[in-house]
Amino acid sequence: MTLSVIDWLVGVAFFTSSFDVFGVLNIGGSLRPGQLIMVLMLICAMAKMLQSGVILLPRGGVSLLCWTTLQGVLLYVSTAGMGGIQLYLLLVFTVVSVFAMLQVYGRSAHVEVLMRYYLYSYLFIAGFGLFQFVTPSLHLGHYLVQQWIIHGVLPRVNGFSYEPSFFATYLLMGWIMLIDLRASRAEITRDPRWRYIAWGVGIIFFLSTSKTAWIFLGVEGAARLLPVLWSGLGGAKRRLARGDIRIALPRGRVVALMLLGAVLVAQGLRTLSQHLDLNTFLQGSGLNNTAAHSVTTRAMQFDDTWTVFKEQPLIGRSMGGVAARIAELHGQQVATAADLKVNWGFPVLIEVLAGSGVLGILPFLWFFTAITLGEFALIRRRWQDERAKWLRALVRALLYEFAILLVDQNLLRVYFWFHVTMVVIVGFHLRHAENLPYRLARRSVPLGSGVAA
Repeated sequence: MTLSVIDWLVGVAFFTSSFDVFGVLNIGGSLRPGQLIMVLMLICAMAKMLQSGVILLPRGGVSLLCWTTLQGVLLYVSTAGMGGIQLYLLLVFTVVSVFAMLQVYGRSAHVEVLMRYYLYSYLFIAGFGLFQFVTPSLHLGHYLVQQWIIHGVLPRVNGFSYEPSFFATYLLMGWIMLIDLRASRAEITRDPRWRYIAWGVGIIFFLSTSKTAWIFLGVEGAARLLPVLWSGLGGAKRRLARGDIRIALPRGRVVALMLLGAVLVAQGLRTLSQHLDLNTFLQGSGLNNTAAHSVTTRAMQFDDTWTVFKEQPLIGRSMGGVAARIAELHGQQVATAADLKVNWGFPVLIEVLAGSGVLGILPFLWFFTAITLGEFALIRRRWQDERAKWLRALVRALLYEFAILLVDQNLLRVYFWFHVTMVVIVGFHLRHAENLPYRLARRSVPLGSGVAA
């Protein structure tokens, strides 16, 4: 199998990583296309290791293997039964897939192809989200819509995910990456069209109407805007100190765009309020006297997970064991992995803590700290290398994903581990830059092009 074919297959895995309501096979459990493709990647990785006689290890990889092994050992003290074994095998397969991808791409000159496919996968899902949003109002049908703002007319965008909040959890990583790559002037997004793409993905992220998405839009907006405002205030203070009272006014085009945006938003809200109670967007939060079912449910899930942790704080119950114990707290019996998934712990970090124990969670935290915060020194040292910009964007996106996992989703989502894989591969490539068959393109690479020279 040639590397170009492997690139294409991995691209398909990336493009379908968020699929929940389409293209999923039920074979003793839900299997995404990306997971099936990873089986082929395991075979390719084994061939690569036999051919080279070398096994590539990611930064912190031994810690990840230790934590995964510990989860298997803890099955002996869990009550999850066969369902727990099924979940553990899925975890092992997921972790091994990260190592397999590193074997194939860790020393490959195709790392830029991989990065491009990864970026394009988010554009594809965002594009489908836009298509999903506009087709009902144009009377062109509705496609995979799970929830509505105005039934049959105005959908909540969920892409291929179960619900809008799941869609937002996925798309957040792509949007953060695009923003950071544009801010760092990375060659891979230097084409001017990427500016509009980044704005477009942000708008589609907003159209999910997920309250979590709106919070993170505000957080990233503040993170980008506040340093600029602080710098501007510092400059104004220095000018005033030397007696210069001139004030720099924004460009006319900027003012016009801001005014146009304000008018469009105001008019859109006014039109929408004529057909819909705007409190609909607050449902589940408890704000403005709306129902608080979403907040209440999450609070109950947290209480259950924390109760399980307190029962065995030093030695956990395994990830499946946490779900099994939560089911027991509610008088339920579990027999399969599907039963366990109904009782996931919440949030992810507390679930891992309950499943690993205070001691067992240390290698888990060590791995993720190593591939995120631990990579910033490398990024600063090699900033002139294009891959340093990719790595910073990937790491920032992963840190945001950790934050959003505090309010949604679970640890075994396919797209989460694909993102971890990209962080691992790009980090390995950057760390061993002098010895790998890749050099930075010296010119701007247009959107849709292949590997840089």
